[in-house]
Amino acid sequence: MIGLKIVIDRNSEVPFFKQLVDQLRTAVIRREIPEGTRLPSERELSKLLRLNRSVVVKAYNELKLDGLLVSKTGSGTYVISAHPQKKEFDMISWGEQLNSWATLPAGSARWVNLLKSLSDGCIRLDTGVPHVGADQVDLMKEILGNLTDEELITTLNYPSLRGHPELIKYLCLRMNSSGLHINSRNMLITVGTEEAIYLLFSALARPGETIVIENPTYVNVINISRMFQHRVIPVERNSEGLNLSTLENVLNRSRVKFIYTMSCSHNPTGANMPERKKEALVKLSEQYSVPIIDDTVFSEIQYDLPAPKSLKYYDTHNCVIEIGGISKAYAPGLRIGWIIADEALIERLIEPVRMISLGVPNFSQLVAAKMLSTGEYDAFLKRYLELCLKKRETTKRACYRHLPGYIRVNEAQGGNFFWLELPGSMDGWKLAEEGIEQGVAVAPGSLFTFDSSGRSFVRLNPLGVPHDQIEEGISRLSRAIESNSKRDNREEGTVSVVV
Repeated sequence: MIGLKIVIDRNSEVPFFKQLVDQLRTAVIRREIPEGTRLPSERELSKLLRLNRSVVVKAYNELKLDGLLVSKTGSGTYVISAHPQKKEFDMISWGEQLNSWATLPAGSARWVNLLKSLSDGCIRLDTGVPHVGADQVDLMKEILGNLTDEELITTLNYPSLRGHPELIKYLCLRMNSSGLHINSRNMLITVGTEEAIYLLFSALARPGETIVIENPTYVNVINISRMFQHRVIPVERNSEGLNLSTLENVLNRSRVKFIYTMSCSHNPTGANMPERKKEALVKLSEQYSVPIIDDTVFSEIQYDLPAPKSLKYYDTHNCVIEIGGISKAYAPGLRIGWIIADEALIERLIEPVRMISLGVPNFSQLVAAKMLSTGEYDAFLKRYLELCLKKRETTKRACYRHLPGYIRVNEAQGGNFFWLELPGSMDGWKLAEEGIEQGVAVAPGSLFTFDSSGRSFVRLNPLGVPHDQIEEGISRLSRAIESNSKRDNREEGTVSVVV
């Protein structure tokens, strides 16, 4: 016997296994059980405590995973001896310390390393954000100049976990004017759409559970799904939206927890899903009782009227969760996003917000609320869309003027992006590398796919640079394509073998 008193409270709500683990762990850490001590066998301890043997087995295994116990074949289970402290300090290897989720996937890591070689004069057509200029600055100055002392004081306090009531009120009015039917209980304000995605992916599916994500998709959705260790089934997405035949086959065969898509202003293709397809997608969701997350963050940037509707417009059974934000039109640094969903889901997401961020800073929410309530945001958006349209037309003309005819240009129907399809022999990664040498950055298509289907694509964001840089950026990209083609031809004419 080891002389340790173990108490199992049969009236407690704490499972027997946890009671046993906690007491043994505490005893070992406090050295109440000396190092090297042999513990009672699983059968002996279960008999003494009048527990099922499986409870003791599970407890011992848990402590082995903690590095506190070790089993020796034919001998028993022992308390591990602590490793002697090294006399000299060794530098901590942070790469070994980090959990796998804190490390970048290979594609993203390659991209980060490639961006380190950017020159000062490089034209950045690779980003996903708008170009912030004088118009945004002037609007911010006007709003800040009109804030009262009382309003400024509120910005220094902790925010409401659900979000600023005034911001929620004006967002609801805005959404309902577009055909939705929501109230304040259906909305949660988040730190950009990034937090919205993080909250929903963590809440709706456990590690190992199956989710469907359109392919190609937003790069950070790929990274977040890997971080949460979801089993992802990528479903092809083109200018017509998700392949519904493939999706229905997946829903028939797999227990899918949710579907992620961008119905409007898709990132990276710039496509809007046709309305008939949206309606059919929502009906599939209802038929199989699988929720859809519709990311509408770029949806306010549209080039044709009437503006497309989001999936939520067709939702009659609360199957669609809509996320959005104002960062892609006004300014990414404001970090205002939101989730629109059934009241029951919103209530369940508030506690995770407390643990992750404690809510969105009141300053950002107050600025956004003022922009919406005064009509300044709509006035800005009208001016911004006029600029976006000019940039899109300039990009389209520049592509057809400078790029070879074998490059297929998928121009943006909405949002920020042009999606260029290269000939099958050309690699988007190699073109991105060559582009940086020529002084223009474009994003390789493989960043946005779960497989090799993005290999022969690159993404451009003409809204992320000043208008007068677009033509020169496309001209530099043309030179990169020409240089890349010559290099590919040289490589095809060379045979290298080991004999």
